[in-house]
This record gives sequence, C-alpha cells and structure tokens, in this order.
Amino acid sequence: MLWLVELIRVNSEQVRIERLVAGGDSMGRLADGRVVFVPGALAGELVDVQITQSKKDFARGSVTNIVEASPHRVEPPCPHVARGCGGCSWQHLDNSQHMEAKIGIVKEALRRTAKMETLEVREGGHVSPTASRTTLRMAVDGEGRLGFRRANSHDIVNTPVCMVAHPLLNEFIADVRVKGATEVTLRCGAATGEIGVWMHDEDGEDVPGATITGLPSGVEVGRKSVVHELVHGVKLQVSMASFFQASQTAAEMLVSEVNEAAGETALSGGFGMVVDAYGGGGLFSATLLDNTTKTTLIESNPSACSDARRNLFDYNVKIDQISVEQWSPQPAGLVIADPARNGLGAVGVETLKLTEARRIVLVSCDAVAGARDIRLLTDAGYTCEGVTVLDLFPNTPHVEMVSAFSRNA
Repeated sequence: MLWLVELIRVNSEQVRIERLVAGGDSMGRLADGRVVFVPGALAGELVDVQITQSKKDFARGSVTNIVEASPHRVEPPCPHVARGCGGCSWQHLDNSQHMEAKIGIVKEALRRTAKMETLEVREGGHVSPTASRTTLRMAVDGEGRLGFRRANSHDIVNTPVCMVAHPLLNEFIADVRVKGATEVTLRCGAATGEIGVWMHDEDGEDVPGATITGLPSGVEVGRKSVVHELVHGVKLQVSMASFFQASQTAAEMLVSEVNEAAGETALSGGFGMVVDAYGGGGLFSATLLDNTTKTTLIESNPSACSDARRNLFDYNVKIDQISVEQWSPQPAGLVIADPARNGLGAVGVETLKLTEARRIVLVSCDAVAGARDIRLLTDAGYTCEGVTVLDLFPNTPHVEMVSAFSRNA
C-alpha cells in the first residue's frame, strides 16, 4: 500500500481558495499556475487538495483537509448533508453570505463572458433558507422511500424530512412508499393547502403500473393533477408536469422584480403588444397585465399551455404552443423572456430582436448563460439598464437574474 500513499502525496497540493464560481465550486491556483476547481471549499480558505482530474489548462480536485477555515464556514444545519445528500451544496457557508457570493458569481460572469465590468448589479430579495419549497423532485430508493441523490452520483440518501420543504410536504415524506417509479414530484399550494403528486422516471415520463402509499387523504395523483397557488393576489392553476417557481415566495419576488424592470407604460401596452416568451402557465401575464392588454404568450410545453389557457381565459391573450426559436416574430412593445437554464442563445436573441420591442425584461437562472445573453442583446442594439440578483434557491449556488433592456434609437 506504500505505492498508493505515495501516489496520493504526489497528486496532492495545498491551495489558497480565491472565490466561489458558477456552479458552486470554489476556485484556486496550483503551484504551476493552473486553475483548480474544488467543491466544498470557501473563499479565503487554505486547503489540501487531492487532484482528481488534470488537464493542460485546469484541474479538478477534492478537499482532504482544511488547513485554515473561513470565518463564514458553519456546520451544515441539515443532518442529511453529513449523510451525503446532494440537494443543498452550500450549507457549509453561512446563509448571511449567500447573496454576496451569488452577486460575486454574476459579476464575474459579466466580466468574463459579457465583457461588461461596469454594469450595475443590484441585490434583490432572498427566500427563507427553511420551510419554503413548495415543489420537490425526489428520487426513490431501493426500499421505495423518498430522498435525494448524492452529488455527482446515482446513489440515493433517504430524506424523511427536508429542511427546505414546505411543512405541507414534510408532513408525509417519511410515510411515502413507491413501487415502479424512480422519481416523484411533490407540489403543494402554500395559499390553498392543495397537494399533488406525480410518479415518473428520470426523463419525466409516466410509469404505467407505479403505485404509491402513505399519502394524506385528498392528495391528487398523476401527471394531470393540479394545485392552485396565489401570487400577487391572483389564483393560478399549476399542473404537476408544468414548470413553476420552487416556492410561492420565489414567484412573488420574481413577479415584483419583473414588474419594476418592465415599467407601468410597457406593461399596460403603451408601447405596443406584450410578448410573454417562455411564458409557462402565465405567471407574468396573469399577475402583471390588465386583462385588456394585447398579449402573445409563447410556450412549447403542452401542460403549461393548458394551465395558461385556464389562468388567462378572460385575458386578451393569444397562446402560441411553439418554441420561441420557431415562433414567427411580430411587432411588440415589451418582451418578457424567462428561458430555461441554457438561456436565449443566438437564435432566441435574434427572435426577440425581430419584434423591435422598445423594452425587454430577461429572467436568467444561470449566471454564465445570462451574461452571454446580455452581451448578445447589447450587440443586437439594446442597452442593459442593470441586473438584479435574487436568491430564490437558498442553500444552493443557483442564482436568478432579472435584466432590463431598452432599444437604442
């Protein structure tokens, strides 16, 4: 075994961590100048790193020992973290430091990807780190219990109580037993008390014959089951197969930021038609627009379109069930765009540009993709007025950005 000890020693190095980066890892530099990415370390810490991957320009490693700990390092408050649960990867960082770290990640993405170091980055709201999530996607272990996967693994850590879950969900997670499905989505309406459950596989497909026990009475089961949530005083239908924000609080915060970024004139149709791109079940249209404002909602997911038709049945809205990239652009005064994690990209930006909208509000859930899209929109003739960072996923490195744009004359 001496050869193994020597191999570990040769592939180990002491590293001073510089900062946290997009994706949640920390970054430092090896003695040869290469960047090394390390999960679990914090800015300013001196750590012993075992190199697990070595490339020409960078390396990856794991912490084997913390030589000098950050004053912001804390004992993870959830006991499942110690058991390997990969759901909340930032619990070792004091929650009071999360927003600062996320703003730093956004600023670095703007500097490196958008080449826009002077753009104003503002602090937005942040969701409570406990008891807030109204939607959970959980895995099923070999005994039919619910849990979350370990980081970078298919192994499942049974989680009978989840620190971030809404109390309505925590009431029954420990009692649930599933047969035949590998994953389960749980969703509740914080305002209505309704609960829905959907059993599926890892690709989000139904599993015929799957069964579930241990649910409270009155729980709807299946892809088409729905709950209702109250956001900005508007009651919204949310189906199990539709995307919705991770919590009711997150939805409220996001709607408020989009409202401020868009402005009253644009939202009232004063500049022309409103386009709600990647509109989902109509969250922004239903909460921010008057029901007389001419609107086009673009969404490719059939379940979300079904919800949108219900939520916007008395609005002056046309729902196009198509991807934004395939949509034929129409003149608009305002575009609100909330794409998936990979962002707009060049095709999406070109589509928005062809609307000639006077204002665009972009919601980004990935710092690097968001910075890229800001650069693309700037090159397409828009001026970015600033970026607001929200912490809608506490205990994780996930970041939400709301950016406001005006079209250059």
